[in-house]
Amino acid sequence: MDFIKQFHSGWAYLTILMGVIFVVSTLVYAVSKKDTDNVVKKIGLITTIAFHVQLLVGLVYYIMKFSQFEGGNIMKSDILRLTFVEHPMMMIASVAFMTVANAKLKRSTIVPMSIVIFAVVSMACLLSRIPWAIWLG
Repeated sequence: MDFIKQFHSGWAYLTILMGVIFVVSTLVYAVSKKDTDNVVKKIGLITTIAFHVQLLVGLVYYIMKFSQFEGGNIMKSDILRLTFVEHPMMMIASVAFMTVANAKLKRSTIVPMSIVIFAVVSMACLLSRIPWAIWLG
């Protein structure tokens, strides 16, 4: 279980980095009204893969951790609620928004601003519910 936790924590850096690269690249393409090319589509694909791997590893870790925990007082504790309710739900929402952004990107010939908005909302969901005190402390 320790390997899964370490992998989930380490892969998070790649996920955040790829999310930022995706937001910046789609913003540049949207503002300059450039046609989509293989570069931005590959960035979108790699970002989506990074997000999905992070989600799958996180869900495995969540199931393993939750099965060892007595869940009666989760909503009473701020830290437990963040760890077992808010973090997983916002990460699922983040992956969903990023997947929609990538799907719209694959079908478009130019990058519309809606893709940038989906990507920014995805990153806002992701960054808002990372348990920073646990992760960095």
